[in-house]
This record gives sequence, structure tokens and C-alpha cells, in this order.
Amino acid sequence: MASQHILLAESRPNLQHSLGLMLKQADYRVSLAETTGEALILAKALANTPEAVGLLIADLDSASLETCRTFMHTLSASGLAIPYLILAEEIHDQTMDALRKHGCLAYIAKPFEPETLLRSVDKAFTLSSPQNGPQPGRTSEKNTNPEHPMNQPV
Repeated sequence: MASQHILLAESRPNLQHSLGLMLKQADYRVSLAETTGEALILAKALANTPEAVGLLIADLDSASLETCRTFMHTLSASGLAIPYLILAEEIHDQTMDALRKHGCLAYIAKPFEPETLLRSVDKAFTLSSPQNGPQPGRTSEKNTNPEHPMNQPV
């Protein structure tokens, strides 16, 4: 079985390198992008291929409600049904509620231990397995239900 594919959006090269290395050592395939916009372009290019992204990890430098709304809007506009985790230093309850309604599987507060990230990634892949919902990283007509978290207004 091929390892699961993670797309990491991180703007700081040192952190991008260390997180990518940590995930690769845990036997995940990892693609890197500097911004969430670049990450979604890559995810869309790989959608419906054997290399489809199974999980997006986005480091939001500013976890303000406005930054998160912009991220959620960009993700929704991409047409991808992709599970994601958010890394941020601090996130307010209102912002986290909006992200959860939009389909965020976890928020990981920085700084964090490597085991915290790896547990969250493992749990995300378990939650997004085909028997638990739409196949990740795929463009899909299955996700047109207005009640689906990815289709909720922010």
C-alpha cells in the first residue's frame, strides 16, 4: 500500500523543512507549498490521480477570524473536498467554531510536540477514510449537499 499524501502549506522555510522531514520519517508522502493558495493549486492538479492529496496541513501565520475566513473561502472556491488541519499560535473560540463548521479536523497550537502533530495526522486520515465520507483530494459531485461542512457559509 502506498503511503498517504500530505500537502503542507508553510511560509517559513526552516519550519517547512522540519515539518516535512518529520512527516516523511513517519512514512507519509509530503508535498510542500509556501502558501495555501499554492497548495490548493497543486492539490487541484493532483485531484483524481493516484497522487491525490489526502490531507492539507495549513500553517496560518495569523489565526484571526478574517484570515481563517479567507482560507475557508479559498478552499471552498477550489472545489476540492480535502480534509485539513490548522497550525497556529493562538486561535479564538469563535474562529475555531467557524473552522470546525467548515470541516477543519483539528487545530494544533504552536509550539507543539512532534507526537501531537503525528497523532492528529493519523486521526485525520482515519476520519477521512472512504468508509467515513468523501474520498479526500478528489473533486466530487458527491459533495453538493448544502449540509456538508465544506459547503457551509462563513
